[in-house]
Amino acid sequence: MCIVCRYRFNQKSLLRLQIKNEKLLNFTNQGRSFYLCKCCISTKDCIKAICKINKIKNKDNINSSLKEIIQKWEKNKK
Repeated sequence: MCIVCRYRFNQKSLLRLQIKNEKLLNFTNQGRSFYLCKCCISTKDCIKAICKINKIKNKDNINSSLKEIIQKWEKNKK
């Protein structure tokens, strides 16, 4: 389920991420994680939801690392 829109999708179609030491990372198979759908990745609500769920105050780090992860994810999809 996407944390932004709360719709249920197939897990293979979602992007699975996690926060470690206040840094946004791809899931490392250890610890808690969350999913984002393709539609919600580029919305402003996405960063807000990530920060709210993980209780993060610095949105700039999350925003920059999310852009990098999106670019890598889109390259791997093609």
